Amino acid sequence: MSRALICGGGGSVGTAWESGWFAGLQQQGVWLNDADLILGTSAGAGVGVQVACGHDMMAQVNRYRAAGARAAAGGTTAVLNIDTDDQSAFRDLFERGQASGRNGDVAVRRDIAEAARAAAPTIELEAFLRTFKYLADEPWPASYKAACLNIDTYEFEAIGADLGGALQYGVAAGCAVPGVYPPIKVGRHTYVDGGCLSPTSVDLAIGYDKALVLLVSDAPEHEMEALRSSSTESLVITLDPKDRATLGENFMDASMAFAAVELGLEQGLRDAATVGDFWRS
Repeated sequence: MSRALICGGGGSVGTAWESGWFAGLQQQGVWLNDADLILGTSAGAGVGVQVACGHDMMAQVNRYRAAGARAAAGGTTAVLNIDTDDQSAFRDLFERGQASGRNGDVAVRRDIAEAARAAAPTIELEAFLRTFKYLADEPWPASYKAACLNIDTYEFEAIGADLGGALQYGVAAGCAVPGVYPPIKVGRHTYVDGGCLSPTSVDLAIGYDKALVLLVSDAPEHEMEALRSSSTESLVITLDPKDRATLGENFMDASMAFAAVELGLEQGLRDAATVGDFWRS
């Protein structure tokens, strides 16, 4: 029985919510690090790697809680708000990229790649890589892949252990939102966040016996239809509608991350039995 876990994108809010959700599952004894494929896009790349490595996600929840307390006291945290005025041009490019898709108009992918290469990032490379310092001694999990755009070839790639190099660089590449973070070199090529072409890449689970899909942002309908029409049995988990209303539509708003991690934890506790039955049967 082969199993795929797809972790979709969702900005600072999605990273927190997904972290809480996996913690809720683990609290009920449901660990998903035995998946044959763990594919992360953007926020999902940063969270999915922790699942693949078998990390205790309650530790991450507790980090958010501590950061929330510091923020409430007027201090600084590592939870970054990347929704800036400078991103307006990139938002337009992302809309074009997602409308075209992973394998659509190469001119759109070229435009995104060249803009990413030319942009002065808000967060410099050294500071960005410190975000992933907890991965410095971790080997690449064989199951883990990060959705990326190769800005040398203008092609989508789900990058994994076969590229070589340090895991933290691969994860950073999957989270490297153009214009906010610098492009990241992994192996012979340079990459940015593949969420600029699809927030989810759900259809890459096709061919596995089972797929568990975790979505904060909506998946493109053509990806979902392809998965539904395949022989892969799927379970799709989405952010509870009432919680989405609470968190708002701006998933880049880091101020909502501290609420998001708690809502994710609560939903993970609720979903654990259903997910466990699906995963183990």
